[in-house]
Formats: sequence, structure tokens, C-alpha cells
Amino acid sequence: MPVNLKRNGGVAAQIREDKLPMITRAKRKSNEVGGIQGPSKKRAAFGDITNAFTSKNVLGQPKKGLAKKPPLKSSIPIKVVSKVKVNAPKDPRVPPAETQKAVTAILPDSKPSTSSKEAGFVESMNKRNLVVESPSVEIKDAVAAISLECNAVEEDQARVKEEEEIEKYTDIDAENFGDPNLAPTYAAGIFRYLKEKEESSKIDDYFDMQKDITRHMRSVLVDWLVEVQENFELNHETLYLAVKLTDMYLAKCKIAKDLLQLLGATSLFIACKFDERIPPALDDFLYICDDAYSRNQFTDMERKVLKMVNFALGVPLSYRFLRRYAKCAHATLETLTLARFILELSLMESSFITVADSLIAASALLLAFRMKNNGTWDVTLRHYSGYVEEDLKQCMNQLNSMLNSPPNKQLATVRNKYSHPLFYEVAKIPCIDPLEL
Repeated sequence: MPVNLKRNGGVAAQIREDKLPMITRAKRKSNEVGGIQGPSKKRAAFGDITNAFTSKNVLGQPKKGLAKKPPLKSSIPIKVVSKVKVNAPKDPRVPPAETQKAVTAILPDSKPSTSSKEAGFVESMNKRNLVVESPSVEIKDAVAAISLECNAVEEDQARVKEEEEIEKYTDIDAENFGDPNLAPTYAAGIFRYLKEKEESSKIDDYFDMQKDITRHMRSVLVDWLVEVQENFELNHETLYLAVKLTDMYLAKCKIAKDLLQLLGATSLFIACKFDERIPPALDDFLYICDDAYSRNQFTDMERKVLKMVNFALGVPLSYRFLRRYAKCAHATLETLTLARFILELSLMESSFITVADSLIAASALLLAFRMKNNGTWDVTLRHYSGYVEEDLKQCMNQLNSMLNSPPNKQLATVRNKYSHPLFYEVAKIPCIDPLEL
């Protein structure tokens, strides 16, 4: 509710009561006002403060008795000081700067008609409350707050950048959403599971344990398995699983060198049952071994291998990862065939036994990109493989050194296979100089 005040007989100013601090004082009797005839009229709040130094009162008459009135020590000065606090405002919504401005705006006009002693008391109290505390603590708090805010901003920027990169990759399973044979709903989860299982399926170098088996003998066995796979027209997954089962068995069980071919043939026989729609019969394996082993020896070795792997044949295979990554890159069939040649050639190298299947598959594909100069390790490949290009450099250099090494005439099956026009003759593509990688 607005209250009209007359100051020095001027125009009335509109002041809202709820914007001014409350001041309590003792109520005067109507007969205490000297020089005014008849009963006095009510005056507005803050009348003594705003009109303290005017020559006329509210009615326009001089205040004759006001100077002789005893000072009100407990009403005006104490209330003003208690209501106005600058160094420790209790209301957090009012900033200290605004409070100081309000104080400086009110106090000069708030001098009551009191004695000089009271005026000195009010002035000292105001100075005491207007003293600003030492800024050292506040500056430290401000610096700490700014540091935390900067860290939060950097984290938000990194998160936004990561989210933007995630949004850029291509969902390679979306295009096969209507084909239940490709299992697009489960494909990503399956390969995440296979990549996690690599740690438990890791194979150590076993040649120190195997006294009768050498690295060259293993290479000859793998070369022979590739030839059998071609003669029986088996899937490539079957070949890779057979080599994996052979290495897993050799890493845990010692074997004589005259039984090494039996182990390889039995591993291929088990892989055919797992991957092929129409696996070859046992008699076919007896025939390719030139009847060097009996039927009972085959079945006995089959039981040993299955027991050793605990019948868990769904192990990670580098060939499966290669096909997945090639699909992510939309690689051409010729580039994929070149990567398959590199990967299949690495099966004979015992130095790659301990390398993770996903890592060697990604490295073979990246090397094929470099040899064909038609692909990069983009965001989609980084997302689905979990590898950046820097992670693949060492393995890629090892694969390139393998390609640059002179071919062994006893281990020529893989090179002859991929020199055929059916496989785009990728084995004849010139190798890259190691300094150019």
C-alpha cells in the first residue's frame, strides 16, 4: 500500500511499505506535540528519518518541541544496524554489492534528530558493519570454484566429442535387419562375447614343453590341413577351428611326433562336425592319412581333444573377426581375399600363436588396405573392433615381414591356392617396403 510523504512541502513520493526496513518506536500521545492546536494526525512510517532535517512537519508547521524530545536510543540506531549487514548477509538472494548500495543510499538520509553522542555511536556502528573482510579466503574459494568449473567444462567437452564420434559410426547390422539368418539383433553381442572370451582362450608358446615337436613340423602340419580343406571343399572356419584345437591341445598335453598328424586330422574331423552341413565321414580321414592310423585311434584321440577343451568349440577365430571387420569397412571382395591370404599364411607361423585373434585379423585387413591403397581405419572400424590404428602397427609390421620373406617350397600350398584366378591372384600382389608402412 503506497504512503504519501511530503518532504519540505514538495511533491509526494510513492514508497511501498514492504520495500523499507521496519522500525519500531514508542507511540506518542496526541497532546505531546507542541505548537499544534487540536489532536494530531497520524504520520507515516520513517517520518522521523525522511523528514528529520526539514524545517516543517507533515502539516507544514515548524517542529518546535522536537529538538527537546529525549533521544530514542533503542529504536532507530539499533534497528538500522541490525537490519543492514554487508559482510555476512543472511539472505543469499541479495548480493553483497547491492546491499552496500542500499546502505549508502539509506544511511545518509537516515540521520535522526539525536544528540552528538548518539550520532557518533550510529556512525561507529555503521563503519564497523561496512568493513569488508579480508579477501584472501574468498579468493582461494573463488579460484577453487573456477578450477572445478574448468575441469567440469573439459569433461563435458570430451564427453560431447565422444558422443559425436559414436554418432558418426555406421550401424552395419541395420541393413540386415530383415534377414533372420544373419541375426542382426544379436551380431554385435556375439562379437563382444567372442572378444571378451579371447582372454580365457589365450594360448601360450608351448614349444619349450613339447620336446618332440618343432616349429617347422607344426608348419608342415598346417600346410597339409590347408590342402585337405581344399580337397574336401570345406569352409574356412573349419580350417581355422582345426588349427586352433591343435594348438590348444599341444599347449596342455605332450605328444609324440608320430601322432602329430593324427592330432591334426582328428581336430579337422571335429571341426567338420561343428561347422559343416555335410561333414566328411571318418573313412575319408582314414584315407587321407594313408591308413596310418586305425579307427580306434581316431575315436580315442577325438575323446581326448573334446575332453581337453571341455567340449567348448565356440572359441574365437581370427577368420570370423576378419569377415566382421571387412563388412564394417565395406571392403571389396578382392581386398577381403588379400586379407584372407595374409591371415591364412599366418596360420603356419608359430610366432602368431600367442597373438589375439581379433588383433591379427584387424592387422591383416589394415595391411591389405595399405597394399591396395583403398581403405582407412575409420570410426566404424574403431567402434566395432575396439582398436585404433596405433594398436595394429606392430602386428601389421610382423605380417608384412612374413610376406617379404622368401617362400618355402615345402610350404607352398597357401601361396599356390591364392595365386589362382578364382582368388584374384592376390598372392602375386607386390609387398610393401617396411619403411613405407
